[in-house]
Amino acid sequence: MILKRVLYAACAAVVAASSLAFGASAEEEARPVIPFTYEESMISTDAKTPALSFDNDNWSKYVHTNDDADLIGLTLTQDKTTYYQGFSLKASASKSTDALLYNMQYITDDDGNYVYEASTAEGAELKVPAIELRSEDFGLSCFDGCFFTFQYKIGADAEGKLLQNSVYCYGTDDTYTAVLTPKTLQLTYDVLTNDNVTQYRKQAISVRTEMACTRFVFELPVMEDMSSDVLCLDNISIKLPVKDESGNDLYIKALDGYNASAKAQEKIEEIQIKEKSSGVEVGDAPEKQEGGNGFVVVIIIIVVVGIAGAGIFFFIKKKKAFY
Repeated sequence: MILKRVLYAACAAVVAASSLAFGASAEEEARPVIPFTYEESMISTDAKTPALSFDNDNWSKYVHTNDDADLIGLTLTQDKTTYYQGFSLKASASKSTDALLYNMQYITDDDGNYVYEASTAEGAELKVPAIELRSEDFGLSCFDGCFFTFQYKIGADAEGKLLQNSVYCYGTDDTYTAVLTPKTLQLTYDVLTNDNVTQYRKQAISVRTEMACTRFVFELPVMEDMSSDVLCLDNISIKLPVKDESGNDLYIKALDGYNASAKAQEKIEEIQIKEKSSGVEVGDAPEKQEGGNGFVVVIIIIVVVGIAGAGIFFFIKKKKAFY
């Protein structure tokens, strides 16, 4: 457990250093303070069980799309084919947008010049098409001081179609003003050094205290139409900035039916579901949780039986030759 925390802290440090590429932002103004409170009924000391696992339909009570999501036709569905464990959440976009996006204002070239100057102009109307978690849904007054971990993968068709080939996640207040340092956690399409397209990867990010952070978003800056999902998420955990009377860390408990017995798979083997001749829709066909290995097992058994039969036949034949 201690080793995991060290690794998560190191990960956050790397993210903080890499985010400097976005360029310097204006000094943050003093923010209102929201005292951190939580509902006892929503809390657990179990660090292994995620708050959201998307293993049954209850996830839709806790995950939302925001108003700007209409810019990209963002839809959220339960993914039963490219899951990490049990099932996962799939975000798809039916269109792209050329509207000013939040992260455009931080992107600079090698000389430090802003690439999207219009986004830095006073009064620029920045957009945040995003998946959204809301603190009130988790019995929290705010996400200040909370530590998020999650499994994710980027859509196979995302290369060249997202702003900087990336999805961004960060905390915001009610007006979608980012309240993190660094400003964003950048999840960049990568099939070479850190494959996050055919494999799920774990990430972690924390929210500073006294930031009035009531939203946590995954911004999806879709710049060109995509034929695949944009992002898949699984096993989102939320650690609170407080402990219980015994000094135990506190977490948001499992809220959507976590299937602890489901096999976790980092590398995705997409399950092919064929439409039945009876006319049942593809989506209604039964799903297999651990890959399609049953057919392979049957073939192996047939081959083994065949080899054994052939061996017995030749043994009997040779025996008769001697007698």
